[in-house]
Amino acid sequence: LVHDPRPALHPTRPASALQRTDTRPAPAPLPARSPKVPAKHSTAPDGGVAGLSHRSPRPLFSPTTLIIGDSIVRNIRFFNATTRCFPGATAAGLLDKLPELLQSIPSSVCRVIIHIGTNDTTRRQSELMKKDFIDLFRLVESCGKSVFISGPIPTLSHGAERFSRLLSLSTWLQHTCTAHKLNFIDNFNLFLNRPGFYQHDGLHPSTLGSSVLTANIHHAVQSTPAD
Repeated sequence: LVHDPRPALHPTRPASALQRTDTRPAPAPLPARSPKVPAKHSTAPDGGVAGLSHRSPRPLFSPTTLIIGDSIVRNIRFFNATTRCFPGATAAGLLDKLPELLQSIPSSVCRVIIHIGTNDTTRRQSELMKKDFIDLFRLVESCGKSVFISGPIPTLSHGAERFSRLLSLSTWLQHTCTAHKLNFIDNFNLFLNRPGFYQHDGLHPSTLGSSVLTANIHHAVQSTPAD
């Protein structure tokens, strides 16, 4: 016998036999995603004295308080209160807006808080400004609501003249509100020499300042006997 040195060849299995057949159905193709369309931001109706009005979120319950004023009160919020902010508002401008606004508010509103004055002092017409405020007071006296006049806050780094005008207005408002049997809220001393209460413009309250202003207004409302 002759020995063959070559290794013996073993029969190989066909390639098709090595492949496993998957009988499961192919997964359904994922639905095509439609491109996202940016949401359109609705704007508040034009009701501002010098621009658009800014409405506060709707209270969880029927509101009992209406806060109305210039941009200083934009971030003033407290329970069951609705805020209407009119940037650039003055006493004369608010005098035109208030009758319609008072007719549109819910009957549950029993008190009105008004905060203006910062823009009035820029006109440098003290006597005309006082006349506008007195006309405004006469209007709200007959509205059947408990009325609070929120005094102005001082400006920061806007010069001695503007500071002096705001201080004079705050003092005059305090005495005039007493004469008209309106509730006055003193905010001036609370913000005096408190740079942390202001935004960089030295005019509008910061987040902290808005919280302090809110707390002061809320305290005044809660501590005043009901009519």
